[in-house]
Amino acid sequence: MRRETRVPRPTIADVARQAQVSKSTVSRVLNGQTSAMRATTHERVEQAIADLGYRPSALARSLTLGRSRTIGLLISDVGNPFYAEVIQGVEDLALSEGYSLFTANTRYDLLRAERLIASLADHEVDGVIVMSSMLSERCVALLRQRGIPAVVIDWPCQVEIGRVGAVRVDYASGIDQAIEHLVSMGHRVVGHLSGPAHLPTSQTRTTAFLEAMAARGLDAQSAPVVTGTLRMEGAGDALASFLAHSPQPTAILAANDQSALGLLFAAHGMGLSIPGDLSLIGLDDIRLASQVSPSLTTIALPRLHLGRMATEMLLGLVQGQAAEPPIATVTTRLVVRSSTAPPMKETR
Repeated sequence: MRRETRVPRPTIADVARQAQVSKSTVSRVLNGQTSAMRATTHERVEQAIADLGYRPSALARSLTLGRSRTIGLLISDVGNPFYAEVIQGVEDLALSEGYSLFTANTRYDLLRAERLIASLADHEVDGVIVMSSMLSERCVALLRQRGIPAVVIDWPCQVEIGRVGAVRVDYASGIDQAIEHLVSMGHRVVGHLSGPAHLPTSQTRTTAFLEAMAARGLDAQSAPVVTGTLRMEGAGDALASFLAHSPQPTAILAANDQSALGLLFAAHGMGLSIPGDLSLIGLDDIRLASQVSPSLTTIALPRLHLGRMATEMLLGLVQGQAAEPPIATVTTRLVVRSSTAPPMKETR
């Protein structure tokens, strides 16, 4: 089999030779420093670049600018469809601004998260976006020690975080709307399927649920809260726990859509009707939520906007445009579909 010969990539010297100028003149054109340059010289260089198909070496430019033009993105679970639009939002803006993206999966493992941060630092990324439930002050300390601009998404910690910006999620607004929706239909005993208890985001959502119940005069202390995995797996056991509770809930608010969908499939397997026997509400509004039957009522989180906002914030830090680490908040809202209805029977 004949091996094809690789065509050499045009160099800045080739451009200079074709345009009959010095390499420094070509460099000034590439860097936009043409205010003192003759128009005819500028045009010759631009024409030579076009004729040769010259593209500046990303490595060479990064060495010149002292930046790698890369950013890192840490997420908790690459298998969770929630993250797809977050990644898209980050990637779209990063690429449009000339940055490459490294995505890493922490798998809800704190030690793994710390190692990934160290690895990104060793690769000299210009900045890091972290959206992982498993994030500790140790991770933030690593970023500060390396002097790496960073933005954390959905992390409630209030410690001083140096050059680290934060995009926070207001879960309380959407959860309050969800409880109001259920109460207005006549539900009085509502359960909550939480995420793992040690995760800060799980604690935040559970607190918002209990406060929304209490605000409507419902006994938040007797509202069944069952700890889940944030995945579909294990939802059958969680549903069994809810059904064994006295009084039995007529509706369940899950910590995310994957948990809610797990409950939906488990209920079908037990012969229960959704929403006849049990109303369900998820959180995230992933694509599958609108495609299942019945379609899932859920609390929508603007994931594409979340990714773009975090990237814009990070690039501002990288480029020195922010005097202080910025903080922003995105809100959540209820999307009503077919998995909720008035209770058809009294609680037991």
